[in-house]
Amino acid sequence: MRLIDVINQRKISKLQLALNAKITPSDLYQALSGKKEFFPAWKKRIADYLKVDISELFEEI
Repeated sequence: MRLIDVINQRKISKLQLALNAKITPSDLYQALSGKKEFFPAWKKRIADYLKVDISELFEEI
């Protein structure tokens, strides 16, 4: 997953990402740790917030 790399490069906190992508922080943390899947709507909102194509953040797409 390249999402972690992007948020680290941009120095965005996971909390900031969650709030701006309208995902509860606990859901985002669980998804990042692999305990929960990223829903397609979450992927779109994250990509939109970061202004990056979804395929650049999530390999499986």
